[in-house]
Amino acid sequence: MGHGLILPLVALVAIGAAFGLWLGLRAEPPGETEIITAQAARYVAETGGSATDCAARPAAVPGVRLVVICGSDWAVAVDDWGRPVAPPKLGSQL
Repeated sequence: MGHGLILPLVALVAIGAAFGLWLGLRAEPPGETEIITAQAARYVAETGGSATDCAARPAAVPGVRLVVICGSDWAVAVDDWGRPVAPPKLGSQL
């Protein structure tokens, strides 16, 4: 390989590594505050209530990160990415 190709090859590898790192950092799940804020905005849009009516608690159910509760009769379970999920049926295991 000629000496004239080494520098462009190194530059190309460095650019590829930087791009891969950037994509990897973008794949980080949202924080709890972001999830709660998004679901509170959904609650306000659906019910006309206030975002301050909302709170969240961690979930001990696999696949559910948080349960966001707003008011007395609105709740949503969300996954690690803040997407609503159907809570699993507990059945007669209680």
